[in-house]
Amino acid sequence: EMANMVLNDASALKKPLVSILEPSKASHTFSMTKVICTLGPSSRDTDTLEAMLEEGMTAARFDFSGGDSMYHQETLNNLRKAMMNTRKLCAVIMDTSGPEVTIQNPENKRIEIKSGQEITLTSDTSKALTGDLFPVSFPDLAAHATPGVQVFVGQYLFTGSETSSVYLTVKRIEGNDVVCESHNGATLEGQMMTVHISNVKNSLPILTPGDESNIKLFGKQNNIDFLSLSFCRSVADINTAREVLDAAGLQHTQILCKIESKEGLQNLKDIVESPLVYGCIVSRGNLGIDIPAEKMFLTQKAVLQMCNMAGKPAIMTRVVDTMTDTPRPTRAEATDVANAVLDGADCIMLGAETVRGKYPVQAVRTIVKICLESEKVFDYASFYRVVLDSQIDKGGVILSHEDSLASSAVRAADKVGAALIIGFTETGRTGRLLSKYRPPMPILIVVVPRLVSNSISWTFSGDHAARQALLHRGTLPLLADPMMGSKAGGAEDDSILQFAVSRAHSMGLVKAGDHVVVSQRVSTDAIVKVVTVGLDVPLNNHKLVKGQFGSEANLLSLAEKVAATADY
Repeated sequence: EMANMVLNDASALKKPLVSILEPSKASHTFSMTKVICTLGPSSRDTDTLEAMLEEGMTAARFDFSGGDSMYHQETLNNLRKAMMNTRKLCAVIMDTSGPEVTIQNPENKRIEIKSGQEITLTSDTSKALTGDLFPVSFPDLAAHATPGVQVFVGQYLFTGSETSSVYLTVKRIEGNDVVCESHNGATLEGQMMTVHISNVKNSLPILTPGDESNIKLFGKQNNIDFLSLSFCRSVADINTAREVLDAAGLQHTQILCKIESKEGLQNLKDIVESPLVYGCIVSRGNLGIDIPAEKMFLTQKAVLQMCNMAGKPAIMTRVVDTMTDTPRPTRAEATDVANAVLDGADCIMLGAETVRGKYPVQAVRTIVKICLESEKVFDYASFYRVVLDSQIDKGGVILSHEDSLASSAVRAADKVGAALIIGFTETGRTGRLLSKYRPPMPILIVVVPRLVSNSISWTFSGDHAARQALLHRGTLPLLADPMMGSKAGGAEDDSILQFAVSRAHSMGLVKAGDHVVVSQRVSTDAIVKVVTVGLDVPLNNHKLVKGQFGSEANLLSLAEKVAATADY
């Protein structure tokens, strides 16, 4: 059923072709699907970062497979300046090296490879890199490789171009060496090249000593929002990462698992269902080497669906590789991005396009435009039904209390034609659940800070929850004034609702007369209500038009619309 959810009643296809070709008018000014950018040489100065934030970047990935802590610290400092200048929030993702197999090329030699050439891979890293000898960082290479196995060698964050990557087949094993034959000519360069051996179990530790050191130093110093766990293979890997984060005092840092091997796919259900996992990254670069090309689309859909049903962010990578060198994507790439959105992706992640690409700002702008178009024809109603049905097993078990509230808020918003959903939260969980049911309108997540004491000092929580909400489709996080919040989990007076509606108005999300669905906690009760901007909630300094909760006729009209939901 999920696979058939493509277009919203195929509405776009029912229009005359001429109307489809007309300039688009977006219902709102931002993409519901989020954009994550990997920062590097092309995207680390303040001016470029400001432009990327303005275009729609919502999270920045710091890839520790390249660059040291000092380099990434300089980049992060520039990002913070850019956030201050643009007043845009951006989450910080630290990406580990993990058990990645690499070839080090510190002298940045250009290695020319010919088709049919014999190349030896050796686990003896003391040997020098030459045109026919590649020292790789995998001690058990010869024990795991067998004749016929496919091997990929290419520039880090390779784009798949045959001029910068080579495909090999293992011919024979000679002691600790693996002799291969190349299938194509290529020019290999860069200080580090990545090696992927298909269908071989990687026994290296999930975190390198360098990863652990970077978490304790860079991670702790910057209180990172997310740790991206490269080459995650099992729940055991997740437990290891969680222990390291907790030991470093990073209890608020959440884990994103990168699915980039067959082993990770085989354990996908356990990984997604782990309470320690916040979301998953479909790392299509490496995964596409382990999986046959004709199976990749199905693999992608399966991972996205599993994350969608669990209400966890699903992040898609490797989408517009050609924009590393060109100002626009290919037709296939543009369609690929759109299909990822229609399949349920929460985020699109850019890699080489923003790390070393010539057009990092244009890449973000392009992704946002494609997402906006795709979101117009997304089948929100069908998605809602599929997710709702998935939460109720065949035995008729009722929804959890939290899912019931979230699904009711989304259903009510759809029925009354609300312009916005507002959710109040301390932990960010309300926003995650609302996003899970994919409302067609934006979700303003108001994070209410909480006073926290460690008996030595007093601090306010909430900043992590606000930034982490940036990875969920449709959410717009907002950190409230801590003096507005009342008791844990909610707002007991209307001042915080007034604040939220006023901010939504200033952001262009609502106007006078618009309906807004509110999910909040009042005292010990969790409620969902419908309010009208300028009627039930004053707009800025304007007074209410009619009473505290609007006119009787207005309430009746809204009640009738909400009641007409039996079909859901």
